[in-house]
Amino acid sequence: MNSESKKWPQFLVVITATIAVFTTGLHTGWPAPSLPKLLSDEYPFDVTNEEASYITIIGSLGNFFGSFVGNIFLDKIGRRKTILMIALPQLVSLLCIILSYQVMELLYVGRFMGGIGEGMTITVILLYIGEIAEPTIRGTLATLVSITWYSGVLFVNIVGSYLSIRDTAITFIALPVLFVLLFYKMPESPYYLLMNNDEEQAERALKFLRRQSDVTQELTKLKLDVNRQMSERGTFKDIFTIDSNRRAFFVTVGARFFQLATGVASFNLYLQLLLKEATHTLDPDVGSTIVLLIQLIMTVCSTFIIDKWGRKPLLLFSSTGCFINLAVQSVFFILKERTAVDVSVVDWFPLVMMFLHIFLYSIGLGVVVSVLTSEMFSASIKAKLICLVNACYALLTLVYTKYYQFTADEFGLVVPFLSFAVLTFVGVLFIWFVVPETKGKSLEEIQQKLKGRGRRTENTVI
Repeated sequence: MNSESKKWPQFLVVITATIAVFTTGLHTGWPAPSLPKLLSDEYPFDVTNEEASYITIIGSLGNFFGSFVGNIFLDKIGRRKTILMIALPQLVSLLCIILSYQVMELLYVGRFMGGIGEGMTITVILLYIGEIAEPTIRGTLATLVSITWYSGVLFVNIVGSYLSIRDTAITFIALPVLFVLLFYKMPESPYYLLMNNDEEQAERALKFLRRQSDVTQELTKLKLDVNRQMSERGTFKDIFTIDSNRRAFFVTVGARFFQLATGVASFNLYLQLLLKEATHTLDPDVGSTIVLLIQLIMTVCSTFIIDKWGRKPLLLFSSTGCFINLAVQSVFFILKERTAVDVSVVDWFPLVMMFLHIFLYSIGLGVVVSVLTSEMFSASIKAKLICLVNACYALLTLVYTKYYQFTADEFGLVVPFLSFAVLTFVGVLFIWFVVPETKGKSLEEIQQKLKGRGRRTENTVI
């Protein structure tokens, strides 16, 4: 080891942790290839459209509870051990899906347990990355979560399109075990260790993460930052009574609300059914794979620019593009479903616009909102705030998904697409006037900014 900080140990730790994120992506993307099979003769039990919708959204309910499960253990047993616990609900989820061919109700249990794993993943891993990463690469490391997440979504779409639901689950059953074996030796968060006055272990963890022989300067600064942040109270009530906590909560929940308002979560869950209804240009299996591949590629691209361009410019570009795209698609579906205009000559249009929508979403909203969530909170309240933000995210996913399914079935695609367009326009205004820029700032500098002690940036309202 030498005196110059190395970045590769931080990448190693995060890449190992994202094996659990990949498995979570499998759970998130599972409905897209599986719903057509559940509604066909391929599955051994008869499943109605209504039952299929609840099988889909019960994962979000599990996500909601998983957020609180993660929060319970984060500050009690530490970030590292809580992350290792994610493997348990993930393993149970896959086993239940396999056994659902004998007992159909186990499918609900499997989806719910997968949701618990998802909630724990979002709550814990982003927080862990925010605490172990240097400010210059924190955004890049956080985008690795999105990359592996979307890789899981893409992979299950490909495998699930050609294998049965049971065989797909069998294919992935070893992943939770592999994750535990590889992540077991990774270090605890220095922030957590200092929160528990274990300065010796915090120094050891920093030496591993920075690959430096002397980390005294950074350790001293971290200790001062943690002590200052821990001097504030840290109850759920303090989220709303302390001004900086309330602002951080408002920004992150608002960002999550408008992220989902683009409709992407709903589109991904119902992707193959959506493409089947909207266009006949491509087979839904192929079309959905292309859509998800675009999502993955653009997420990878965002890794290289998020710490150069900044969070806010990417969010504005992404949300504005999504609004225009949704508005144009709404006009198309109005012509197709509400008028006598023959749009069959441009049957390819919804597919192309979906490609573009995913492109625009993934370059900004799909990544940056998660990065903000890992950066915005004080050490004293971080676990509780991330838990509450993710619980809101899970409930919003449930509501948006059910809203899309109900309105699309009852009124056609015009209503959900037009609704999403209007909400996304409001989201553009929210980002412009409310969301702060956090690029290149330490976690303590972000806290001082939220308290109004930092220099205001142009077009930013804290």
